Amino acid sequence: MTGQRDLRGRVLEVSRRYVTLFSEGVGTLTGTVSSKALEVVTGDIVTFDMRDEGVFVTGALPATRSLYRSYRGVLKRMGANIDLLCVITGVGQVLNPTVIDRMLVAARVQQIPSLLVINKSDLGVEDLGAITDVYQEIGVEMIFCSAKFNKNFEEVERRIAAPSVRVSALCGVSGVGKSTILNRLVPGAKAKTGEVSERTGQGKQTTTQPRGFLYGPSNEKVIIDFPGVQFFGLSHVTPEEVASAFPEFVALAAGCRFANCRHLQEPDCAVREALEADRVAPWRYDSYLQILKEIEEARKY
Repeated sequence: MTGQRDLRGRVLEVSRRYVTLFSEGVGTLTGTVSSKALEVVTGDIVTFDMRDEGVFVTGALPATRSLYRSYRGVLKRMGANIDLLCVITGVGQVLNPTVIDRMLVAARVQQIPSLLVINKSDLGVEDLGAITDVYQEIGVEMIFCSAKFNKNFEEVERRIAAPSVRVSALCGVSGVGKSTILNRLVPGAKAKTGEVSERTGQGKQTTTQPRGFLYGPSNEKVIIDFPGVQFFGLSHVTPEEVASAFPEFVALAAGCRFANCRHLQEPDCAVREALEADRVAPWRYDSYLQILKEIEEARKY
């Protein structure tokens, strides 16, 4: 291996200190992070050296639009430089508005554009109106599709192939068909698909860590596959950021008596007045309260 320094590449996968990355003109490489103090995640742009003894990642460029998640009191950066977060859900028991809301909040806080993909629509979407109508009303972009039967899937492909999207990411609870979607987008991914439990309505996790897959005619794009989650922790977010991530609350907040209203017990709160008048969905407000409760409990420790 010839000695070359300060080359650049994008991280596709990280396992401890071992990194798989892609560098234009060089290809896909496996290397080692040169310092324990250097933390890199899938999607990061890094600098690396090619030496006789191997490939060594020496630094990372400042990242934008990183997706974060709190887990057991630890803040975890899941992926970096994300241009589109595809929040995947399905029809039936796997449809979990609470987790969807949390993923949308995480994306909004980091100014990551999001797309809600309702997969498995071949099973019928008649019962989803009460939920999907609310998401449409607050401006969430949605696509109904069936990856298994290739129904309307070209819309998902079109969105990911948009010129503004360099890095997209797939995120959702286990069992929503995320692996099937990935396999359709990247046939070489060979992601394992899991069955959904009839008892819990949840699937078995088939991905254990974020993985990036090259996409596009010239491998110019990356699709990140995040592990399936049943809970998306947000204890690292501030209450103010949470409130600003609920578009319907932002639109109403100007009518609150207090500029710093948290929409809890304050008098003359326009959000709670709208809630009582059925102009705010109760389950959306419940999601908001649950996130605030998680933040408050985390502060106690």
